[in-house]
Amino acid sequence: MDFLQGLPQALAVMRVDLDIMGRPRDLMIVYGNEALFTLFGAPREWMTGVSLVHSCMKLDRKWLEIFWKTAYQGHVQEMSGFWPSLGRHLAVTCHRPQYGYCTCLFQDVTERVHKENDLVKSRNRLEALLRSTVDMVFQIDPVTGGITNLDQDIVACSGLLKARRVPETLLRQGLLAPGQSEKINSLISLALRAENDCTCEVRARLKAGAPYTWHSLTVVGYSDPCSKELGIIGVLKDVHASIKERDALVRRAEKDPLCGIYNRAAGENLVAARLSGADETCHSAALLVFDLDNFKAINDTTGHAAGDAVLKAFAVLLGQCFRKDDIVFRFGGDEFAVFVQNMPQERIVRVSKTITARLEEPLVDGVRVGVCIGVAYSRSGRHNYEELYKMADKALYNAKEGGKGQTAVLCLHGSGA
Repeated sequence: MDFLQGLPQALAVMRVDLDIMGRPRDLMIVYGNEALFTLFGAPREWMTGVSLVHSCMKLDRKWLEIFWKTAYQGHVQEMSGFWPSLGRHLAVTCHRPQYGYCTCLFQDVTERVHKENDLVKSRNRLEALLRSTVDMVFQIDPVTGGITNLDQDIVACSGLLKARRVPETLLRQGLLAPGQSEKINSLISLALRAENDCTCEVRARLKAGAPYTWHSLTVVGYSDPCSKELGIIGVLKDVHASIKERDALVRRAEKDPLCGIYNRAAGENLVAARLSGADETCHSAALLVFDLDNFKAINDTTGHAAGDAVLKAFAVLLGQCFRKDDIVFRFGGDEFAVFVQNMPQERIVRVSKTITARLEEPLVDGVRVGVCIGVAYSRSGRHNYEELYKMADKALYNAKEGGKGQTAVLCLHGSGA
């Protein structure tokens, strides 16, 4: 057996002693190679023929049972465990060379066990993170954009991912709302080019038959280390409540707190956006500026509460006289504005006269108010906001020069800036 001495793997032949009841009582090494004694850190004479149960080795009885089953029942066994006396994790393979004996091959797997434990810890941390941030995980075909459940190999790595897979009913009925293909495909292309994660907001649902609500969709591109094929994983997180809250904050920031219509900043931004986005369907544009007559006298004689009521009632009147898509906003104080597109000049004049006529009756609680109106009319609809505002302000000045309750219209010619 001298050739076994040169083996790099630790090998031992052990005799399993029994008590009078035939149960394993002790374990002794009758042969070991150099790798064995190096592994256990003890000289040959300290281990050969010495009780492993009662010596400093203090062998755990569970190992004694395992060696006994091999020595007396012929079981070929492979197992691993922690040996406290060594402070190491060992993998052991047992065979029976003859009755009452077992041959054991030992392998130090401490480093492998530590790496596996580190992987488990990392996965547990990842799962804890996913549990608090992700509602659903799925696979996306990078070519077609189709959604399927995760590959079985990926699913097997984590019970969490398996629990968060897309239900088959949702795959049939539609996880994502229709009409979002272009947005999602752009997101997938970006993730594949950058091999990074990309996020956008989509309309989706997590239960079959449920309404579509806002979710955050994150797609992550990755490449297979062997085949180098590109893949995409998508994750969904319900963000409907936060988006609704964000939209509510935006609306509050855009609205005049007293009248409930757009404030000046929001109104001007919307008008500028409409004008910059005008296409061949836009044939004209106009900005109407309204200045209430003698509004300061209303505050002075009837009080600011009545003045506020007049302002709110006038904002309601503007909303009633113009179309739903027209932009109604308050400049501030007693000045208002309305932006319209594709409304003929004659109709604008008629609407202005209607507003003036409506003000002949008290707006609130017997309080009457008049208004002067300045209109800037662009025949092409291609002028910018600054040009419209300057002309409307000039028209308003002309209207006031003509007396209370007057309307003046000035036209902008040419194609605009």
